[in-house]
Amino acid sequence: MNILASVIRDGVRVCFLRRPRGNPAAPGGGAFVGSLVFYLLVELVTSGFEASAPRTLVGWGFSTLLADATLTLVAAWLIVRLSGREGITWGVAAIALSATAATALLIHWPLQAAALRLYQDGNASAAIALTWLSQAWWWFVLIALARWLLPRRLPMTLLAATLAYAVSAMPWWWIPGAPLVLQDSAAMAAAASDGDEDGEDAIVEGGFEQESTEQGVAFDAEQLIFDQARLLQSAIDALHPRIPGRTNLYVVAFAGDGSENVFRNEVEYAGRLFARRFDAEGHVLMLENNPASIDERPLATLTNLRLALAAIAERMDASEDILLVYLTSHGSSDHELHVALDPLPLNQIAPEDLADALQTTPSMRWKVLVVNACYSGGFIDALRDDSTMVITAARSDRTSFGCGSESEITYFGKAFLAEALNQTTSFADAFAMAKDAVAEWEVRDHEELQSEPQIASSRSIEAKLGKWSRALPAAAPIPFAPAASTQP
Repeated sequence: MNILASVIRDGVRVCFLRRPRGNPAAPGGGAFVGSLVFYLLVELVTSGFEASAPRTLVGWGFSTLLADATLTLVAAWLIVRLSGREGITWGVAAIALSATAATALLIHWPLQAAALRLYQDGNASAAIALTWLSQAWWWFVLIALARWLLPRRLPMTLLAATLAYAVSAMPWWWIPGAPLVLQDSAAMAAAASDGDEDGEDAIVEGGFEQESTEQGVAFDAEQLIFDQARLLQSAIDALHPRIPGRTNLYVVAFAGDGSENVFRNEVEYAGRLFARRFDAEGHVLMLENNPASIDERPLATLTNLRLALAAIAERMDASEDILLVYLTSHGSSDHELHVALDPLPLNQIAPEDLADALQTTPSMRWKVLVVNACYSGGFIDALRDDSTMVITAARSDRTSFGCGSESEITYFGKAFLAEALNQTTSFADAFAMAKDAVAEWEVRDHEELQSEPQIASSRSIEAKLGKWSRALPAAAPIPFAPAASTQP
C-alpha cells in the first residue's frame, strides 16, 4: 500500500511537471494494477459528474480505459528502453498511468470545461488555445518523466517523450472511445412515458416531461440507423442554391420525441410556414423522430443536427443570411431536450450540445433559435450573443403545456407559429403576442404555475431581422393542419 501511495503521489507530481521522488525500481506489476484501479476511480468520478441522471455504466468505456492503460505501458517501455534501464519498466509504467489519471482529473477536465465556457461566450480563439494546451499537456508530462530518467540529455529526452506521445496519445485521434458513465437513455425513455391526463407534463426528478406515448409503426432499427447517411444527404442535396443579392432565411426544424405526433405536426407546419410565408422555399431542412416519417425524413438526433448545421453553413452566406432553428420536444428539469425514438438509444441534447453544434465553419453570424420544451429557459445562457435571438417556451424552472397524444400542436407552437407569425413577420412581436396568448390559455386552464416564455435579444439581431422582414414579399397566412392530413 505504501508503494502504491508513493506511485500515485509521483503520478500527481509528474502531472504538474515535477520530478518524481520515489525509486522506480521498487514498484512491480502490482503497482501498475493499483494505478489502473486509481485511473478507473478517476474516470468514474469525472464521467459520472458529466452525465445527467439516471446514469449507467458503459461496457465500451472499460475497453477504452484498458486500451489507454496498454498504450501507456508501451509508452513507458519506450522511455525506459531509451534510458537503458529495462528493469524499471513496471515502476515507470505505474507512475505514468497514475499521471494519466491525475492529468485527466486535474488538467484536462478543468481546461475542457473552461474551453467550453469560452466557446459559449463567443471567445472561440481562446477556447481553441485552451483545447490545444489540454491536448499538449500530456506531452509535457512525458517530457518531465523522460527527463527524470535521462538527466542532462535533452535531445534524447525530447525524442523519448515524442515517441511516447505518438504511441499513447496520437492513436486516440482515430480510435473511438467512450466514457465509463453515460445517461441511461432506456431509463429516460421509461421515465418519459409516465404522465398525467390533464395535458400538463408529469414532473419526474431529473427526467423528462411527457404525458403519454402513442402507438408507433414497427421498423427495423438497425436498417434505420444505416439509412441515416442517405436520408440526410438527400435532404441536404434537395436544398436550393441561395438567392444572390438579398438576405436568405435558412431553417432547421427538429422534432425530438417520436412517441407523440404533436412534435411532428409542429415541425411539418413550421416547414410549410417558413417556406411559404417567410420566403424560405428550398431552404428548409426537417429532422423528425416519428415512426410515420422514418422513410422520408432524417432522424432528429444530435449527430444529424450537427451535420445539417454544418452543411447549411457551407451553402449560405454565413455573414449575411439568417439561420432559424426550431426545436420542439419534451424538456427536463436539468435542461435537456428529450430525443427519443424507441428502441433507438439516442443522446439527449443539453444547452452546451446545441451551442457546440452551432460552432460551424464558416461561422454563422445571424441566428434565431427557438426551443419549445419544458424548462427551455435553461438554454438561453448557453446560446445568447449579440447576433442571436433566443426564444423559449418556458422559464428555466417551469413546464410548458399542450403536448400529449390528444394534442395536435403545443400551446407555444400554436401561439407563436400558427397565430402570431401569421399576423406579423417580426419574431420579436410574434413572441410578445404568443406570450400573452399562452398566459391567457394557462389562466383559462387554471394552471397554478404558468410557463412564462422567455426571449433574449439584442439591438444588432433585431436591426438585422427588421431589415430582412421589411424586404419580404407579401404572403398569405398559412393555416395549421396536422401532418397526417397534409403532404410532407
